Amino acid sequence: MKKVTVKEIAKMAEVSVTAVSFVLNNKPGVSESTRAKVQKIIDETGFKPNLNSKKLVLNKSFNICLIINSFSSPFEDLFYFEITRGILNRSQKYNYNITISKPTGAKDELPDMVYSGDTDGIIFMQDISRKLTDKAIASGIPFVVVDSHAAISGITSINADYRSATYEATKFLIKNGHKDIAMIASDTVPEFHTQTLAGFTEAMKDHRLALNPAYYGISASNEDTAYEAAKQLLSSKKRPTAVLCTVDSFAIGAMRCAKDLNLSIPEDVSFMGIDDILLSRYIEPKLTTVGIDKVEMGVLAMDMLLQKIKGKKTDSVLLPMELVIRDSVKNISR
Repeated sequence: MKKVTVKEIAKMAEVSVTAVSFVLNNKPGVSESTRAKVQKIIDETGFKPNLNSKKLVLNKSFNICLIINSFSSPFEDLFYFEITRGILNRSQKYNYNITISKPTGAKDELPDMVYSGDTDGIIFMQDISRKLTDKAIASGIPFVVVDSHAAISGITSINADYRSATYEATKFLIKNGHKDIAMIASDTVPEFHTQTLAGFTEAMKDHRLALNPAYYGISASNEDTAYEAAKQLLSSKKRPTAVLCTVDSFAIGAMRCAKDLNLSIPEDVSFMGIDDILLSRYIEPKLTTVGIDKVEMGVLAMDMLLQKIKGKKTDSVLLPMELVIRDSVKNISR
């Protein structure tokens, strides 16, 4: 099938090549009726503009660099997989390519593509060093940070309210009659640990419940270390009636441990997580958790970065979280 050219589109619409270019690049300068007529012909012919020509005309690379660290790899963590899915879905709307990279070298250097002009913007995933943000600012490239736990003034970020999430999760367990509540957390990212611990202790104090240091000083870094943490908790003389895990994958590891110890969930011990990763609705029993719209985080990251690329001001966003009640928590007050 013969490929249609811009000149042929212009001839069919009885307009200039410049007018077609304005429509293709979503620029002002043509009437709405002309825009609609040209767009209809583009749609009917299935015309696709040459990307290299578009790059030259608009002085853009049509690439976005997604910079991850070892804790935010979408290939290893379902939480970041879903954020990346949101970014990829939204990038199609803007006709952008996504490249995934890591900071290079021991000095936290930005990827070479930033300095060579092969990317129009950066999405940083999770917490990053101040060195990197300073280098990004100095380079003049637009960027946003998604799921950062540290407050960095003057930087656009898309975050979840982990303190509130942990508070609501703890409150839910308390409303279901639980008083002896343990928490398996992570101190790998200090700011995240501070926020989740604050939410847990605040909820316990607000409900006048004693804090048992043996129940909330336990840290994990993945599903396996959460298993070991749960083994320590569930083998103690006074076993907690509920275990709150600040990451769903921790809850999955802890529940596996409970089953290996021949404990029934939730009859013998209840479990609760935070994240609502895809796996949480398929394990047995299904995990009660606090949901974070991770795909929406990715969508917003892409939307806000494109606004910055256009030179527009953007404000940071703190996403609300929602209780997702399933089967892993028992009401023991009945």
